[in-house]
Amino acid sequence: MFTPEQINKEDNMLITKEDHYNGLIIDPLSTQLSSPDFKKSLISLLAKSKKDEKNLLWLDLTTEQPQHISIALELGFEFHNCESKRTMLTYQVKTNAYIPVSPTHTIGVGAIVINDNNEILLVRDRISSNHSIYKLPGGMVEHSNKLSDAVEREVYEETGIKSKLIKMVSVLNSHPYRFNKSNMYIVFQLEALNLEINIIDTHEIELALWLPLDDFFAHNEMSKFQKDLVEQALNSEGIKLMDSECYFKRKQHVEVYA
Repeated sequence: MFTPEQINKEDNMLITKEDHYNGLIIDPLSTQLSSPDFKKSLISLLAKSKKDEKNLLWLDLTTEQPQHISIALELGFEFHNCESKRTMLTYQVKTNAYIPVSPTHTIGVGAIVINDNNEILLVRDRISSNHSIYKLPGGMVEHSNKLSDAVEREVYEETGIKSKLIKMVSVLNSHPYRFNKSNMYIVFQLEALNLEINIIDTHEIELALWLPLDDFFAHNEMSKFQKDLVEQALNSEGIKLMDSECYFKRKQHVEVYA
């Protein structure tokens, strides 16, 4: 958020605030200009930034501003990161100025849920490249999700089982993954709060079942990787979710596993 003390109003059109890297962040609301005015103001800001020996400029534009994006690229801005409806661009005012790295990973979660009958919860996708006949419930962490919320949501959507996180079991880091990014696959053990299966996401999930653990480990079509993960969950303490809200009060949410 741009507060009055952060805003530089010397430029009558584009409003900026300082970042932590001797750079300037352009207020997205101030980019709501005609293309000629935007270009004129951006050129003026570039000149002032060089005079003031700034390092970087940050410019956040939307898909409704294609001409502004074109103008920024023409003036030397480069893409930093993109989402479906917006893109962030940067301009190195100072040669070789440090630019914080763009997002490098997608994050997926997997769930090991074992009930009091010594059965493990498994699913089968309708469309999957998975080499096992069944797999652990799980999916991608969505924007701003807590890991705990994401894994509990995925278990519920894929099986109808409500669950509660017990511990983190493992973290797999791999590259390349989708879109030439890396991926972290984080596996948790959860406690089942009910037993009746009722698939919510029927477009993605074809089958969900409770399988006896002995059958799971003996099954020839279950991957060794998944068997090793479950073995780890059964025989290790894992790491637990700490109460950490008091440490990072300015964050929307914080999770610390230790």
